[in-house]
Amino acid sequence: MLELNEQNVTDYLRQREAVSATPLLIQALSGGVANTVLKIFDHGAGEKIGTDLRSPAKIKRGDPDTRMNRGACFVIKQPLERFRTAAEWLVDIDRVLVERDAMQLLGGLLPAGSVPEVLWFDADNYVLAMSCAPTGAVIWKKMLLEGKVSTAAAQQAGLLLAMLHATTQGDAAIAQRYGDSKLFIQQRTDAYLGAVAARHPDVAPILTDLTRQLLGARHCLIHGDYSPKNIFVVPVEETPGDNPPAKGPVKPPAIDHLVLIDFEVVFYGHCAFDVATLLNHLLLKAFHRKGRWRAYMIAADAFLQTYEQSVGRQLAAQANEIGGRLLAALLLARIDGKSPVEYITDAALQEHIRVTAKGLLRRNLTLLETLDEISPALADWAEKKVEST
Repeated sequence: MLELNEQNVTDYLRQREAVSATPLLIQALSGGVANTVLKIFDHGAGEKIGTDLRSPAKIKRGDPDTRMNRGACFVIKQPLERFRTAAEWLVDIDRVLVERDAMQLLGGLLPAGSVPEVLWFDADNYVLAMSCAPTGAVIWKKMLLEGKVSTAAAQQAGLLLAMLHATTQGDAAIAQRYGDSKLFIQQRTDAYLGAVAARHPDVAPILTDLTRQLLGARHCLIHGDYSPKNIFVVPVEETPGDNPPAKGPVKPPAIDHLVLIDFEVVFYGHCAFDVATLLNHLLLKAFHRKGRWRAYMIAADAFLQTYEQSVGRQLAAQANEIGGRLLAALLLARIDGKSPVEYITDAALQEHIRVTAKGLLRRNLTLLETLDEISPALADWAEKKVEST
């Protein structure tokens, strides 16, 4: 298998006749710890811009059309067998097949534009090509880390997740295609709950039981990594001059829609995992941006309320059945699991989160009750004079 990089990707694409002969602009994107992801700008592709000024005689003679092309943009993704983590983390690269199929499935189930389009797939080299995100789209994680907390984005994330879960609930064909737990075990239960159980034996029985429940449930199709890093926020297009710059802190843009990416952990499993994953990332950023923690909690509440009101009673109840403990487990996992979040490095904050998460693990709370219990821990941290880095 050819391992792609910025240096060899142009030759690879030319050999596949996937691009024009003009020079390409290659941009390496963040593939997390799991993939090589490259964005390709092909300026020589697409239709010509403007009016063809050649005379009929020049066209007949074969004179070249010198107009610029509109250009084309696409993204190629190739999975890594060994993740870029300090702890050894090996995952089968055939997960890209799951991602390809899931994108094609969800492109027809979710609102138009919510999932990138699959353009082509190279089975020999495990390369998936897909459409680019719309112009102006921003990864939600980036906005959140900058302190731009959008309740509208949280509500849309809740609605989109509810649609994903509800439209696939009880579907036998989808359950058969995505019911193999191998990739979910490799990338989630082992890397998160298993790794934490090994480090914290005092809560290991609880984590083992959570793992059993996650692997035993067949509720609906779950994303498996429903995180702000895998959600593009597409802003509403504004006419220049309509909205003059406001004084004070920069506000998040008005939201048109969201685009989901990264479907390689898709699994027909327990609905609580996606819900707890998204809430967990909002809470981690609340701890990180402690001066504005209330804004993140409001967003978390908006996400949860929208999801529960939209998904239906059965899935909402199933999400709450283990959701509180699972949220606490994931909070601990992103501190002490195989893939700790990179923005929480303050040792005092790490310990504060550990104590909070382990205390909640020992209680059987709903998701909303867990959020209520975490609020005092956020307030306590915000009052400390030690700054989180």
